[in-house]
Amino acid sequence: MLAHAHLATAASLVRPLAGAEVDWSAGTVTASAGAAADMRMPSPAAARPGAERRARAAALDKLRAALRALPLRGKQRLGEKQVEAALGQASTTRIEYQSNGGVVLWVGVRFTDLVASAATTSTSTTTATSTTTTTATVLAVAAMPLELEPLLVSGGKEIVAGHARYHQGPPPTDAINVRRDDNGRLLLPSGSQSTLDQLAAGPVVIYLQKVLP
Repeated sequence: MLAHAHLATAASLVRPLAGAEVDWSAGTVTASAGAAADMRMPSPAAARPGAERRARAAALDKLRAALRALPLRGKQRLGEKQVEAALGQASTTRIEYQSNGGVVLWVGVRFTDLVASAATTSTSTTTATSTTTTTATVLAVAAMPLELEPLLVSGGKEIVAGHARYHQGPPPTDAINVRRDDNGRLLLPSGSQSTLDQLAAGPVVIYLQKVLP
């Protein structure tokens, strides 16, 4: 219900998920972990590589849990094969070395990495498989949940968006106004067939005023 929605702020678009963090505006999922130095090692420098391996393994475990919980749309989630494929694209985004040989680091994946691994299809839905960098199509909607791959409809045809990022506040003047139906689909204005095809091939930026749970 709209009554249970809350205003979309910059902070609300960065959300914790299963021990990790999803930045729905930047399009990233990031997890952090630390590991203490093995005090049996002769020096902090000698202890640091092992601590880094342990910290990365712990961070990847958190990232795995977050990817399993990440909403594609509705109750749909990434399958195990897609999760593992996405983890293969994970990179270390930040690392802090402690003076005693301990390590704290962050690993992350981009939404584009997730879309490349999420090949969910149905008989009535065409899923985008292209990850070519293109200009994002901008949509505007009053309220919706945060979903990686929202379902869009025009002229009776359904497609799954390449991947979606979200922003708050007033949309730009070229944004396409859509509305969300009772089935959670985003309905484009009539005559938007060419736009629908474009949405299946590239990223989507959605401006919304309220985030639904």
